[in-house]
Amino acid sequence: MELSVSLFYCLEDLNKPRKEIKKKLTTQVPCKIHRSIILLAGAIILNFSASAQYTLNGSATQDNCHCYTLTQEVLFTSGSVWNNNKIDLTKSFTFTFNVYLGCIDVAGADGIAFVLQPISTSIGVSGSGLGFQGISPSLGVTLDTWQNASPDNDPVYDHIAIQSNGVLDHNTLNNLAGPVQISALQDNVEDCAWHILKISWNAPSHTYEVYFDNALRMSLVTDMVKDIFKGDPLVFWGFSGSTGGSVNVQKFCTTLDPVYAWSPDNNRCIGIPITFYDASLSFGPIVKRVWNFGDGSGPDSVDLNPVHSYASANDYKVSLSLTGADGCVEINTKNLRIGSKPVAEISVNKTCQENPVVFSDSSHVNVGTINSWYWDLGNGVTLFTKDPVTSYSDADSKTIRLAVKSLEGCTSDTVNKTIVINPRPVIGMTFSDACENSTVAFNGIDSSGVSLAGWNWNFGEGTTGSGITASHLFGSPGTYPIQLYAVATNGCISDTLEKILNIYSTNASAGNDLVAAAGQPIHLHATGGLFYLWSPATGLSDPEIADPVAVLASDQTYQLKAFTPLGCETFDTITIKIYKGPEIYVPSAFSPNHDGLNDVFKALPVGLISFKYLKIYNRWGEEMFSTTDSRIGWDGTYKGKLQAQGVYVWITSGTDYNGNSINRRGPVTLLK
Repeated sequence: MELSVSLFYCLEDLNKPRKEIKKKLTTQVPCKIHRSIILLAGAIILNFSASAQYTLNGSATQDNCHCYTLTQEVLFTSGSVWNNNKIDLTKSFTFTFNVYLGCIDVAGADGIAFVLQPISTSIGVSGSGLGFQGISPSLGVTLDTWQNASPDNDPVYDHIAIQSNGVLDHNTLNNLAGPVQISALQDNVEDCAWHILKISWNAPSHTYEVYFDNALRMSLVTDMVKDIFKGDPLVFWGFSGSTGGSVNVQKFCTTLDPVYAWSPDNNRCIGIPITFYDASLSFGPIVKRVWNFGDGSGPDSVDLNPVHSYASANDYKVSLSLTGADGCVEINTKNLRIGSKPVAEISVNKTCQENPVVFSDSSHVNVGTINSWYWDLGNGVTLFTKDPVTSYSDADSKTIRLAVKSLEGCTSDTVNKTIVINPRPVIGMTFSDACENSTVAFNGIDSSGVSLAGWNWNFGEGTTGSGITASHLFGSPGTYPIQLYAVATNGCISDTLEKILNIYSTNASAGNDLVAAAGQPIHLHATGGLFYLWSPATGLSDPEIADPVAVLASDQTYQLKAFTPLGCETFDTITIKIYKGPEIYVPSAFSPNHDGLNDVFKALPVGLISFKYLKIYNRWGEEMFSTTDSRIGWDGTYKGKLQAQGVYVWITSGTDYNGNSINRRGPVTLLK
């Protein structure tokens, strides 16, 4: 029988010094020994190995005190790391590890296994077996990142299972639990990230549980000692991993993570006891923990959750040092600020009745950050903001109270400040509407008796004034929003008053002169004012309205006055000529020579309510001109050409105010 001395000493070595034996172990020199010698030598090597925590095999390397790489991105390699001290399965344990399964997803392989076995610390194979295949007796938690549909009947996703005796086929009795997806959250764990693997064995209940990233993935109830290890309760534990035709970097760490906190409810202030809570994580028992509070008080290696107080405010570096069961040491250092007692101070701006009063926090603290405020504003209002705002309805003295607290939980004394709420002016204003181009007088009224420092007028057209009285010329009609506020000598400002000023104007219009028949009702229409007066009142139905009716027997000229309640008068006239009628008057001749005299031939309807038409014909009956508007006449042209001198025939028609038709015809002479 031939064995490697990496497993056992040769018989010839038993009497050699340990230094020489170790040297021979590193050279891997083979020797032939008898089985009985193997047993003896095995006992000796177990004793020798007790001083070392782990044995590394194959491609496995140590990254730091408690982290190991099982495989690199190299084809057909195998690495295993075994703890040299056997554990007793009649006792419960919980191991927590960090595992890293690489970055190559689709083409990455093959995975790792957490294995319990009683055989040796120098075993493991490469390829799809995760370094676990063929190890018997054994119990493995396999984290498989490669699908071997044949012969292992793997699912397509990254999967986890509990398997015995180095058999990876999920369709055999050796598949004790699973396979299920490794992560409860994702189907791929070759994600360049570290994950938490927790293995828990409850010896009394024979329950074996596997957690991945704090989620329970599998649970197995089995009498592990009886069913797997044939009554032997002592086993090695370790990790194995392998690559085949595909590769991945695969690692694990025995968890040693110093985690601690102080309660957020603690006041981190001078002289206040602070409790430090240890929440550290470790793959196994913590051999030693040492607290250092950063203030020169010395370390504490006794208490799990120590209580400590600080004599002065400062920033301290608090550290927790852990020594794990494998001899590794990790230290976690965090900054802790011990705050000093804040001093509350109040600042305030102008304190005017009914105006917003802004309070400012002027508090300070030597060490720490003020982040909490309690204000009592003396009017039944309590606020918790840094710079509160309130108002007071009465002018009186108020006592303001403020207490502040720092982020570190240190509270100030309550400070009191008395303020005086000053009365604010109460004002009014008077003025009167006016006509355009008038100067308006404005008067301010002080109704409160508060001493005033100034008056501020705004006349609504971009101009301003000052003083209790003011005046302004308004040149255009319209509505103007007049504003006024006053400032008291105590700095308080009144409300801003606003009132509309009306500037009026008139533009009297009585309409165009008219021609009417005697006794014919004539409807007049006035515009341009608010009120009207016609004079004289001769023939008018009402001389004081805008639209009176006139009935006349002779010519009449009326004067119209348009005005407002303030006056603002303007005037216009209208003349009404009275003719015999109803009738349509036409001239007998006209001369379109552009001398300004009788250039156009028109019809003049008198006493008619409608004018139907005026038409002109030549002596051959050809129509030269036609209109339905009595204001339009014939200029002697036809199709733009002045017609020959001579006699032409006209016809005209209309309706009088009694509804009768008036039809007339006759000759007209065109003269040049």
